Amino acid sequence: MSQTTTSAGFTIEPASGLIGATLHGFDLEHVLTDAELQAGLRAALLEHLVLVLPQPDPTPEQHVALARVFGTPEPPEDYNPAHPDHPELCVFDSSGGYKADKWHADVTWKEVIPDAALLCMRVNPPAGGDTLWSNCSAAYDGLSNGMKQLLENRRAIHEISPEHQTEHPVVVTHPETGKKLLFVNEVFTRNIVNLPPDESAAILPFLLQHVHRPEYAYRHRWSEGDVVIWDNRATQHYAVFDFEGRRVVHRVGIAGGAPAA
Repeated sequence: MSQTTTSAGFTIEPASGLIGATLHGFDLEHVLTDAELQAGLRAALLEHLVLVLPQPDPTPEQHVALARVFGTPEPPEDYNPAHPDHPELCVFDSSGGYKADKWHADVTWKEVIPDAALLCMRVNPPAGGDTLWSNCSAAYDGLSNGMKQLLENRRAIHEISPEHQTEHPVVVTHPETGKKLLFVNEVFTRNIVNLPPDESAAILPFLLQHVHRPEYAYRHRWSEGDVVIWDNRATQHYAVFDFEGRRVVHRVGIAGGAPAA
């Protein structure tokens, strides 16, 4: 795949055909102090949706500082464990039974969802434990015109429990790029509320399968110290639970807004 050197000085190497890019040619300290480079990173995220930084191995302080390049870090949800010394860092440790092996965007059961997230691999199993991301804009574009018309003005329930749920449009518009996005996921989306139940039961599973098509996805094989940044508004992700041993990742989420049609 071709590489592009930006005006900010780093090199972008596409990671797959429709989503993801690996960034080369800068060090972390430069990222944290150079405003032009930071603007280039934000533009690259909007274009590629997933950015891979190979092994910058940030300290927790640097991880949070890098998150601030993209917005305001926010603490983990109450049900996720926070780092004892850095409350913005969420610690996912497989030794505690944690899994994220279903396709989802983060926290869509809330009215307001994170704009983005930054994940750092801290303890990597010797094999397995990859993460996949899917491009929800490409998934929408891949629908037939008839299906797009059917989904106009449809809304779906997203919930984590009966007491914690909200409605979002089935198709949302990215607030910065203006692209249409298919906005349903298998962890939190329950049903399309303004369709008859039998039609919702037929169409929603189709949409959930459609967004996971391989051509819309990038699969990352981790090395310890890797950082991956993704646009949570425009992607879904899946952590593959196919490994033995321990896997520990740190995540920082970026405060966002309410998805809108």
